[in-house]
Amino acid sequence: MNNQPVTESQKFSRDVVWVAVSQGLVFLTGLVTLPALTKYYSAATYGAWVQIVVTVGLMTLILALYLQNATVRFLAAEGDTEKRRRAFGAMLWPILAFACFLVIMSVLLKQDLSILMFADSKYAYLIPLIFLWASMEALFAFSLSYLLARGKIKRLSIIQISLAITKMAVIVMLAMAGYGLGWIIVCIIAGETFFVIVIFGMIIKEIGWPRPALEGLRGYLAFSIPQIPSGILLWVIGASDRYFITHLLNLSQTGIYSASYAIGALISLFYFPLHVVLFPTLSRLWEQEELSRVRNYLEYSTKFFLTLALPGAAGLYILSQPLLGILTTSDYMVGGGLILLVALGIMLLGVYSINSYIILLVQQTKWLPLIMAIAAVTNAGINLALIPKIGIMGAAISTIVSYFILAAIVTVWANRVISYKVDIKFLAKAIAGALLMAMCISFIHIGGILGIILVAIAGVIIFALWMWIVRALSIEDRKLIKEIILGLRQGALLR
Repeated sequence: MNNQPVTESQKFSRDVVWVAVSQGLVFLTGLVTLPALTKYYSAATYGAWVQIVVTVGLMTLILALYLQNATVRFLAAEGDTEKRRRAFGAMLWPILAFACFLVIMSVLLKQDLSILMFADSKYAYLIPLIFLWASMEALFAFSLSYLLARGKIKRLSIIQISLAITKMAVIVMLAMAGYGLGWIIVCIIAGETFFVIVIFGMIIKEIGWPRPALEGLRGYLAFSIPQIPSGILLWVIGASDRYFITHLLNLSQTGIYSASYAIGALISLFYFPLHVVLFPTLSRLWEQEELSRVRNYLEYSTKFFLTLALPGAAGLYILSQPLLGILTTSDYMVGGGLILLVALGIMLLGVYSINSYIILLVQQTKWLPLIMAIAAVTNAGINLALIPKIGIMGAAISTIVSYFILAAIVTVWANRVISYKVDIKFLAKAIAGALLMAMCISFIHIGGILGIILVAIAGVIIFALWMWIVRALSIEDRKLIKEIILGLRQGALLR
């Protein structure tokens, strides 16, 4: 049985499992660092850290010039080593040059940038470090995109886990020792530099030294540059609420909101593995003109994600207060409604992320800035209107409304291009199951980590039983699940 050929869906599932495991461990390291930051620093200092992290996220998007997407889109099906070397070299050197330029500008404008980021100039000494950190993040993301394009999911996952553990160790040890944020950033930069060197060593071993080249660069930039404004606007939707909270309220409120956001964002564990593995798979199928298979991958990925995300959001609502009590201090305790809104917003982001690839496949990235602008303007307007009146709940409301707009647009677009369908009957059954599960586990007394784990297991059992009773999964769904499980078992035996 071990010699049976592996189907495409089985390989896809194995890759998803690898990414899911790696992202689960990455999120676990994030949960470990949360109490280290909230219990050893003040809420204001944690708020400053959050501002640093979200700013690094924005700068990484800009510095990478979105060429990591071009790497996957154009190299996933490229079999010629020499062509891959020239393409990788053509995309690498603009990133390096742009990063050097922005680091120099950060030194010259550090006072103004500190006021913009923290509403205070006392953090100016951190600005060049922040930009240098973002530069290394951009190089890391770009180099990983090559591994993704070549289907080296296992290697990619191991590297991500290793870097996450390194960051966790740095943050926890330095926080416990009483070091400032500057030292934490310096050590993270050093660790990330090491991993970038390791990945580039792997790439050079495979394709040779990526010398600067102009051949094909215009096409890669034409594909990637329109995504930069949309990436910035997506950041505005997902992270600018911290800026609004910082300037309209204070850094302490930013820290409190971000602690709840970190818990609600656990929902992203359910879509991110699909999001990572889908693009190279869809790119190959699109080039082969297998449109029906593209549709099936998008529909089943969305269905699988919602099957996990809906009960996940309901469970986080019930477990929100115990989780905050364990991971933070009394300063961060807020109602479960905030975490529920964040979780639902992330769920809508997952629907968008899975299905947005249809825009890249038809190479209509020129429309992305307009789509993002609609959602970003809505987000900013709601933040400005609600945060001064109802505080950080206003930021959560703006998030969920904005992500709903994005999810609706890409769903309609996919329907027009590949006749994409939403299974309303299945969705209704899943929502009913999530509500039933939440109602049942709300009567269980929750105490400590063991209590949280037991309640989570009980919730999974209740939801699974409901889905079985109402026959939510079709015959085709069950056949696919059996095929995937068989493939995973074969993979485990082969390893």
